[in-house]
Amino acid sequence: MNIVNSVRFKIFIGFALVVAPLVLFLAFNNVYSMNVVRDQISQNYNKLLQQYVEDTDNTLKEFDNYLFHLYSDPDVINMNLYPLESDDYVLAKQRLFNKLTRQLDIYNLVNTFFVFSATTGDLLVSTRENTYYYDRVQTVKEFIVDNTKTRPNDSSNGNWLIMKASNGDHYLMKINKDLGAGLSGGILIKMSSMVEPLSKWDTGEGGGTTVVSPEGTTLTNTYFPLQRYQNISDQIAPKNSGFQIVKDKELNQQFLIVREASTHADLEFELIIAEKNMLKNLPYLQLLIYFLPLGGAFVLGIYLLYVQRILFKPLMQLIRGMRKIAQGELSTRLHEGSSTEFAFLIATFNNMVDQIENLKISVYEEKIRVQQAEFKHLQVQINPHFYMNSLNIIYNLAALKDTKSVQKMSLHLADYFRFIMRTNRTTMTLKDEIDHIRNYLEIQVMRYPDHLTFDIQLPERYSQYAIPPLIVQPFVENAVIHGFTKQYGTYVIQVKAEQDSEAPEEFFILSISDNGEGFQPEMLQQLNSAQYLDQSGDEHLGIWNVRHRLQMNYGNKVALRFMNKPDRGAMVQIRLPLHTAVVEGMDKDV
Repeated sequence: MNIVNSVRFKIFIGFALVVAPLVLFLAFNNVYSMNVVRDQISQNYNKLLQQYVEDTDNTLKEFDNYLFHLYSDPDVINMNLYPLESDDYVLAKQRLFNKLTRQLDIYNLVNTFFVFSATTGDLLVSTRENTYYYDRVQTVKEFIVDNTKTRPNDSSNGNWLIMKASNGDHYLMKINKDLGAGLSGGILIKMSSMVEPLSKWDTGEGGGTTVVSPEGTTLTNTYFPLQRYQNISDQIAPKNSGFQIVKDKELNQQFLIVREASTHADLEFELIIAEKNMLKNLPYLQLLIYFLPLGGAFVLGIYLLYVQRILFKPLMQLIRGMRKIAQGELSTRLHEGSSTEFAFLIATFNNMVDQIENLKISVYEEKIRVQQAEFKHLQVQINPHFYMNSLNIIYNLAALKDTKSVQKMSLHLADYFRFIMRTNRTTMTLKDEIDHIRNYLEIQVMRYPDHLTFDIQLPERYSQYAIPPLIVQPFVENAVIHGFTKQYGTYVIQVKAEQDSEAPEEFFILSISDNGEGFQPEMLQQLNSAQYLDQSGDEHLGIWNVRHRLQMNYGNKVALRFMNKPDRGAMVQIRLPLHTAVVEGMDKDV
């Protein structure tokens, strides 16, 4: 009950604090409203103009692409191939004229398409203004001559150019001179066409729109008188975009100028908005604020916002925190700067989350310790398996009384046991593992000098990759013990590291293969089964050990596949993820 009374008291205090400033608010409302209306309208017009200019730039880019790909048009190619007066040339020219005429229906912004041959002087013009066709032909010729003189190196990669016709109209022109055999293609866009959509916007009495060059030259006076623009042009700041207020002193009228520059042509679009059009309804709005009882509703809204802040906002914060905890985000903490009534509740919530997080960390640490102990046990299991095979090799060489081979094998065995002494580490480089394999295979070659050989391919980019010890040796050992045969000639064991063809930037493949009998179908099915990892591993201890350790280190990222080669022999592929790992006992990342 005390908490309820405290909340009620704060609600009444909040109501009093809101009503008191209301009178002061009404006094400043008029000035504030004018500024807000001006700023909001300016921003809205600015955003609309930005979108219009962006759409226009995208359209110009489409025209660029159309001109660029015009060289591959079959009719342009035919005009390059056939003589000027030939029937094929005339037919190709007519078809091209029809295509350009259809493009005028598609691209409403384009005024004229033209194709000109600098070699023959032949000019093809397709224009929207058929009534003034010959005038447009003369305009195109003037532009081509001017472009040839002033911009001889301008090509399809050139910018859009601003050209002025003899009648005073300004055009935007683009020429592609790379159509082959002296042919050039071009587009004319009338400046008034580019601002015509803007003229339909509500700019108020005396307002309008125009487009200017970066130097401030007006390129069209169709939708805003040139003389009136000259009266205000000296007040317009030289910037590419934004808005500002200027005044026409002759008419004693203020205008809002919104400007946006094109990124694809040297143009700037301007909206000239009459300010009195923006503020014409403001006095009526002021009367409504002063005399209608809607002010009470406004005060009530402020009052509800205050209640929201002191009551509902902390409550919603607490509910969101509980949902995040339920989703496992234990780092979630609530801000304790709320009201006194909720401070104790939020502090208790944060303490509870701290205890849950500490408990979960303890459980994880215990689980990691159990996995590390299991990993060490699995790693040690593989050593006796190889010890027995090594003693068998020594015994066979001694039986042959090959003293030099025994000495050589003893050196290899010394290197091998030196490597074994290092396997108490959880990781080592792939190069160290492969060197150990090479040492083991040298011993086997000494045992079968005329019947066994090997090939190891380890690119430098994989040599320092960190792996668990002894994950390759069991497969090489099994290839010697179970796959060795003299039936097909020399028995070859290959160990190879190469990039994964499916995801070369994420994985690489480590393969062990031979040219022996290969796996039996039943054995192949068993080794590739999903249930193999869950078995005890008593039947194939070395393979099960490697597979289990890879699963513990990499999880589902690693893949171990057993297969038979198409020609003959068995192959084992280990798909390992490429990552930056730290080799235990080294000071640098590998």
